[in-house]
Amino acid sequence: MFFNKKGSKSAAMLTKFIAVFMSAVVFSLLTGAVIDLQAKQVTLVMVDAFADSEKTQELTTRQNTVSEFLEENEIKLGEFDKLSMLPEDELYSGARLIIRKGRNFILNIDGNIEIITTTKKTIREAFEEAGVSVSGIDRVEPSLDSEVTEDMQVSVFRVAHQEITEDKEIPFTSKEVSDSSLEKGKTRIKVKGVNGLKRTTYSVTTENGVETKREVISEVTVKEPTAQVVAVGTKAKASSSGKKTVTTAAGKSLSYSKKLTVTATAYTAAAGKKTASGRVAEYGVIAVDPKVIPLGTKLYVESTDDGKSWQYGYCVAGDTGGAIKGNKIDLYYNSKSQCLQFGRRSAIVYVLN
Repeated sequence: MFFNKKGSKSAAMLTKFIAVFMSAVVFSLLTGAVIDLQAKQVTLVMVDAFADSEKTQELTTRQNTVSEFLEENEIKLGEFDKLSMLPEDELYSGARLIIRKGRNFILNIDGNIEIITTTKKTIREAFEEAGVSVSGIDRVEPSLDSEVTEDMQVSVFRVAHQEITEDKEIPFTSKEVSDSSLEKGKTRIKVKGVNGLKRTTYSVTTENGVETKREVISEVTVKEPTAQVVAVGTKAKASSSGKKTVTTAAGKSLSYSKKLTVTATAYTAAAGKKTASGRVAEYGVIAVDPKVIPLGTKLYVESTDDGKSWQYGYCVAGDTGGAIKGNKIDLYYNSKSQCLQFGRRSAIVYVLN
């Protein structure tokens, strides 16, 4: 049989391989060594973020599933530990199995209570892992950078800011003014008071819908209040017998039956001149219209502002005059200059009892 040069070389290599293999078999038989074709090399990584530790082991196993591998190596998982593979997953040579130490905590958020399991060290990382969303202004207790501890309670307070406007009434004030047309003890509202309006704008902060802070941004008076004016009577009350009394500016108390508002002028006469009633013309004897005020009637005359400006005083209706008709009187003064000085004025005449 003849071989070419190339075939001779291949045959030599095959012969060499068979020789090596047979040597290995003979060696195994002589030493008792066995080649395990079912062995798998597995990398086991134990991660404990809470202890800042990570341990890596290279292990050999003939088990077929992850759960069998864990049981073989007496690895017990905590209730909240996490595996990178499922327990029923098939194990293969070169597999990398990662076990992360886990914890749980109670989360109070948006009115709900949730149990969160995490393998992260801080609340912030746990929120990111669990997909819990918080805004930059929300408040978290304990803080986001706090370390997770077993069964700890974490609360999220949803913080909101808003502006609100409130209107509030401004109460009106009240003042009193004297009124001589009203009897003493009586009052009358001359100007009705009206409340004003103040508008206040606040910045309000709420946490989970509950107000926690309020600050004034602005205050504006929308409407000023109108003061109430109350007239207080100064007129003397009528007595039970029909008589009335009044106190003059001079402090004298008068009892009168009638009060008249009249126009007053002044006159004078020669000494000793007799009046229409036969009286001598002198201070205190005044001219009247007898149809309004009978002659001989005792009177008291003063200014219309309750005698504050001037008072003629006590007098008697003792004379008449052609120009003195109706509610007119003529007051006697001792000189012409006094008459000119008096001129014409409005007056109050009290008809005395």
